[in-house]
Amino acid sequence: MEAIKLLAGLGKPPLGRLVHYHALDSSFREIKIKKDPHCPLCGDNPNLTEESLTSSSESEMTALPEISTLELREILEEGFEGILLDVRELDEHSMANIPSAKLVPLSGWPDAATNLSKDTKYLVLCAAGMRSHRAGSWMLENGFEDVTNVVGGMKQWLLEEGR
Repeated sequence: MEAIKLLAGLGKPPLGRLVHYHALDSSFREIKIKKDPHCPLCGDNPNLTEESLTSSSESEMTALPEISTLELREILEEGFEGILLDVRELDEHSMANIPSAKLVPLSGWPDAATNLSKDTKYLVLCAAGMRSHRAGSWMLENGFEDVTNVVGGMKQWLLEEGR
């Protein structure tokens, strides 16, 4: 509803506030949200602008190749010679993992990624494919030569196993 109000220019949107509705007793609560001073878009020193988002030409950008979890299974069965990189957090990894995967949580990047060889083939995996896409894109932008994102991630891998 709030998005419609914003788009239509109607009413007063709760900018800087979160309206919480408790359905069990039909009550509302308003929570004020403080601006994050470190936000790259709206913080004290913003460095993410519309200009910076559009300044890169398409020729400078490298598309990140992607494979499905079914393709990953085939590659691993054929004897993959590279690194299956899991960028999930330790608690996620401890609940379910692919034994041959190397855990390098995205929360530790970019420092954790400096120990990775740039001339190795990487298949990057996370829970659903979003964090691995971020990691893989970062890798390509920073000189890694052969990086592929695993779409669907560990969630899809487990679904295929019937878990």
